[in-house]
Amino acid sequence: MDEKKQKIKLNKKFIVNSLLTVLKVEKISPSFIRVQFSSDKSFDTNPLWICPYLKLLFPDPLTGTIAFPKLDDNNKIAIDDKLRQLVRSYSVREFDSVTSQFFVDFAIHDTGLASVWSQKAKIGDQIGLISIASKLQFSDDFLVLMGDISAVPAICYTLEHLPKKQKAFAFIEVNHKNDMVSLPDNKNVEVHWFVKNTDIPDQLVDAVMSVDLLGNDKLLFWGGMERSLAQSIRQAVKNKYTHLSPDAFQITSYWREGFAEGEFKHRE
Repeated sequence: MDEKKQKIKLNKKFIVNSLLTVLKVEKISPSFIRVQFSSDKSFDTNPLWICPYLKLLFPDPLTGTIAFPKLDDNNKIAIDDKLRQLVRSYSVREFDSVTSQFFVDFAIHDTGLASVWSQKAKIGDQIGLISIASKLQFSDDFLVLMGDISAVPAICYTLEHLPKKQKAFAFIEVNHKNDMVSLPDNKNVEVHWFVKNTDIPDQLVDAVMSVDLLGNDKLLFWGGMERSLAQSIRQAVKNKYTHLSPDAFQITSYWREGFAEGEFKHRE
């Protein structure tokens, strides 16, 4: 393996600090606005990353300025409390390394820094990109993807970029039927969509638990969803698949009802 490929394989984060410019804004479903961006810097991603995400930096609401963080003595991003209030994490929906253009799907809410920005966004508007990263990469593990509406972009991106022989299950709960996404046919993938139903609050957990993968010693459970749902599904799969190591359960609270990002822990 040459040095460049080895570096790409091992790197789980790229610090970018680039200025993004809006090229197109489109409401693609009842729950999502898709924004296409160009970047003033060239960068790449690791093709083996599972569910890569971006750290987006929004303009100061009072001044309209975008102030990028600096790196500390250990070459790590130094973010103070003021700057942290302007940073949000979003999944990569699609990325073109040749043109340095990519798409981000913003969930539509009445409040929230990023959601409000996306609903007002127009061609030529700008935000910042601090970094692009992932905590996991593809291996020979059987991949089980789970999520609510907030994880749709991450799961769809991952299913569209699976290595040829990668096997996967996906369980996705959306707000509306029109939020469902057409995905490539793949004999190694089984996808289950659900529309959120208040009368069946545990349908996602029940669906995941109904599949028996106990005979498989190489499993990786990845999930992104609201905090209470994340806690329920994490406990359920851990109780069922007791033969797996703790690293096999990568389930994150993408959001928490009534809280902004930074006001709750993503893993608890």
